[in-house]
Amino acid sequence: MEFSARASGYVGVGFSRHGGMDGGDIAIAWRDSEGFPRILDFHGVGNGHPIQDSQQDYKLLSFKTEGGWTTFSFKRPWDTCDPKDMLITDDTMRLIWAYSDSKPVMRDEAFSASYHGSINRGAKSVILSDGGALPPFPDENPALYPRVKTWDFRMDNAKVEPRSTTYLCKIEKFTDTKRKHHMIGWKPLIQKENRNIVHHIVAFECSVPAEQVPVFDHFHASHPGGTCYTVNMPAAWSKHCVAFLLAWVVGSEGEMLPSHVGSPLGQEHGGATYFMTETHYENLGHEATTDSSGIRIFYTDELRQYEGGVMLIGHQGHSPFLLIPPKQDNFVVNGLCGSECTEKTIPPSGIRVVNSLVHMHLAGKRIRLRHFRNGTELPVIAEDTYYDFNYQQSRTLKNELFILPTDEMVVECEYHTTDVDKYIIGGLATHQEMCQVFLFYYPRVPLAQCMSQYEFHDFFKGLNIDAVEGDVLKRLNVPYEPSAVSTEQDAEDIRDLESAFNYMNITSPLNLRGKTVGRLLEETKWTGEKGMTLQKQWKNGRYYQYCSKPDMKNVVLKKHIINYPTITQPLKKEESEVCRKQLLKSTGAIFNFNRFQLALGLIVVAVFPIMFKK
Repeated sequence: MEFSARASGYVGVGFSRHGGMDGGDIAIAWRDSEGFPRILDFHGVGNGHPIQDSQQDYKLLSFKTEGGWTTFSFKRPWDTCDPKDMLITDDTMRLIWAYSDSKPVMRDEAFSASYHGSINRGAKSVILSDGGALPPFPDENPALYPRVKTWDFRMDNAKVEPRSTTYLCKIEKFTDTKRKHHMIGWKPLIQKENRNIVHHIVAFECSVPAEQVPVFDHFHASHPGGTCYTVNMPAAWSKHCVAFLLAWVVGSEGEMLPSHVGSPLGQEHGGATYFMTETHYENLGHEATTDSSGIRIFYTDELRQYEGGVMLIGHQGHSPFLLIPPKQDNFVVNGLCGSECTEKTIPPSGIRVVNSLVHMHLAGKRIRLRHFRNGTELPVIAEDTYYDFNYQQSRTLKNELFILPTDEMVVECEYHTTDVDKYIIGGLATHQEMCQVFLFYYPRVPLAQCMSQYEFHDFFKGLNIDAVEGDVLKRLNVPYEPSAVSTEQDAEDIRDLESAFNYMNITSPLNLRGKTVGRLLEETKWTGEKGMTLQKQWKNGRYYQYCSKPDMKNVVLKKHIINYPTITQPLKKEESEVCRKQLLKSTGAIFNFNRFQLALGLIVVAVFPIMFKK
């Protein structure tokens, strides 16, 4: 890695789980009193002076000072085998830095430097080991993509009110349908002055019946868009526009698909002609404004070998039954994709996963997608141990991964609510939560969503409630009945789920009769122990399985109530071969092992007044 900073004294850079010095893995570079460049390896304890490591793992490759800037490069192993250092993985890591014009002092190999101050420091979320830089987009280097076209769709000066959550939807139409095309990539077009309020943009494919085409043409030509999932949005949008084309979330730079995969465009060519865009704004504390953000699609008539699709796995998102108590350090919610769903939608040859995007909201701490086959746990498909809500870049798998019929998957989401006084539920708003993983895969199969929710009776049993009643239960379709059809009025009535538990009356046991579920949740003195007991009860209980096609019709299942996978062979934690051999060497078992070192690669990024690059 190479860094540049506007400093003449020292520059410290490092890796951190949360963006602070405490627990950080830090390297400090400077020129000593004799004019020699130096670099030392430290670790952070609290916010005080970093402590020098007994094992030094950073090797200085170059160092120069010029025009008031210090530029240096170094390398270190991905895994240093030093417990004081951070293992560099596919997780979101915080790159931290600090710098000063003051000169450090070395006395008897002890390092001493003055405080860098509160201004000359910073942090940035990055994914270091995910292949480094993204390939250039076609509009940045057209010569690399001679037959690639662009299609932009944007909001049209949409009014964004000054409130915490606004969802605006709009219909777009792809018109270049005389020939078949594949989408091969996309990038966000975020209006510069609105970068702090645009949270995500999702494009849904619309499967439009022939008799509805004139209606959707009218929507595209004349409907300016409006608030999603309310009476302001035509019912046909939510009925026909449900399969995912793409999802951009704050922090992402966009995506280019692998060279052998594309997504078809045009309904007559196996894709969609009409699309519904959903743009989420977080504008609390700001004035009302307008926005014209959107997405640029890159597409070509040079068709790729395979056609890909997007599926969503996790816990039902817009549901009060995604419940997280307050005062929890790591409360786990599970979202299941059962064996019958994959058996009925995935061909015997399987599908290949090439890309993943994990998604939670502000309380999210860690997320992973586990994979099981016939009781054997396979390597994790997607994982982020240090999740950052403001940096949700998708990850391209280093090796494509097979999912076969009858495979089971579990999305595990950990939440941190120690600073929260009230329970959190699932929902669209940022202060609510989600537990989801988007997978881009090929070839396309008739599966859009494989989700779950805790079974009605087992959910309340975990809260020591035997029975509840209330009209809201029918509108939420619990206890779950797969054949039930929600009405437009039901959808409007439950759109705001914040107070749903206040309309559920406890009828048993007797000592709780007369209370609402909401009141019980608020009166409960939540502790870490109570939270741990609850999450274990829910994990070991039953789950409703939701298995949906791209047209959002349910896949007919023999069993719509499932259990957590039975694990007969857990995944073994792989021991680092590098560290094992190093340990043997240190104990005299081997003597001539040269540890393999890899230099880290990063895209050029400028963060004034410090820069780092490949």
